[in-house]
Amino acid sequence: MITFDFKTYRNNIINDAEIVVYEAKLKGISSYFEAHQNMMGWAKLKQLTNLELISDIVKTSSYIRNNCDVFLVVGIGGSYLGSLAVIEALNPYFYNNTRRPEIYYVGNSLSSEYIIELKELIKSKNIIVNYISKSGKTFETDLAYKLIFELMQEKYTIEEIKTRIIFTTGEVKAVGEGYKNFEIPANVGGRFSVFTPVGLLPIAVAGINIEDLLRGAIDSQKTTSYQMRYAIIRDIMSNKEKQVEAFVAYEPKLTAFIEWLKQLYAESLGKDEKGLLPIGVINTRDLHSVGQYFQAGSKILFETVFNVTEVKKDIMIDRYQKSLNEINNIASTATSMAHYKVNVLNNIINLDKLDAYNMGYLLQFFMISCAISGYLEGVNAFNQDGVEEYKKIMRDLIDR
Repeated sequence: MITFDFKTYRNNIINDAEIVVYEAKLKGISSYFEAHQNMMGWAKLKQLTNLELISDIVKTSSYIRNNCDVFLVVGIGGSYLGSLAVIEALNPYFYNNTRRPEIYYVGNSLSSEYIIELKELIKSKNIIVNYISKSGKTFETDLAYKLIFELMQEKYTIEEIKTRIIFTTGEVKAVGEGYKNFEIPANVGGRFSVFTPVGLLPIAVAGINIEDLLRGAIDSQKTTSYQMRYAIIRDIMSNKEKQVEAFVAYEPKLTAFIEWLKQLYAESLGKDEKGLLPIGVINTRDLHSVGQYFQAGSKILFETVFNVTEVKKDIMIDRYQKSLNEINNIASTATSMAHYKVNVLNNIINLDKLDAYNMGYLLQFFMISCAISGYLEGVNAFNQDGVEEYKKIMRDLIDR
């Protein structure tokens, strides 16, 4: 169960009259969605995740677990952040030391040392690769894939390689004969693709029940009142000259989820010189760094805070007659109270536990709310022209 508190630490910066105005404005949102139907496939979950596809993903994930020591996910941005967010949230911290296959991500940077050390780590192990790119030509992904493919050629015959590379792409026609492939729907953008094979296959390989994940996502669409309320709050904050939204988690397992949120909101809404800058904060660690700025610096930001009220493993601290997780949540409350005193306002989202259902609910909740924010801000939430600019310059510099 997830609860939303958008009032306690809100102050009077947002009043009920403003909410009423926004609710009237939102009556026209259907025309916005209609105009962008070609990129709204992620919202049609039951069509997106039919039984045949889910069965294929589960079967393929079982094959992967039974036939490799290492599963490599090759992708960048939305091609890896969604699955990483769920896997990190729902598995033990030291997952790769306790379970097989080990799961590693590659193609999300151009670090030569990372590639070299990864190849050294996996050279004596059986590997299966999942190449993820909607276009089939993402620069970082393609480069990393070719470097990994060189290693595979040293280890396996071409027929064996065909059983050890799985493609997830929108360019299915470009996939070689004999390779397993999953198609990324044309009407689903990368950062909205976690409930396609892009996210579901790695998540299933990690042993997470994707049907529970999808059940949470579907339930999040039964009502959109909180999604609308959250989008309204963000827009009012922006109009009140707030420039930054800090996504704050008190459970480090949510670090990758915060990274996923940063991509979702920055890439969707950072357009036309508009949009709040999303940043990520993990407390209580960051209370001893940026916490100083939040408390006493410029009041250009507000926070959206995630708490986990129950954990699978806890420690009783006899000195305080409270568990460590209770103390962690008290720290969260204390911080929100302290920030509220200096007009740093908080949205609070409480998860009763970290499980597949709750993660599915949250992921779809934020995708819906992000789309609503695009409507309120008057931008296309589904393109990312700004991402292409560095690529053009980089290719030119490389060619020189």
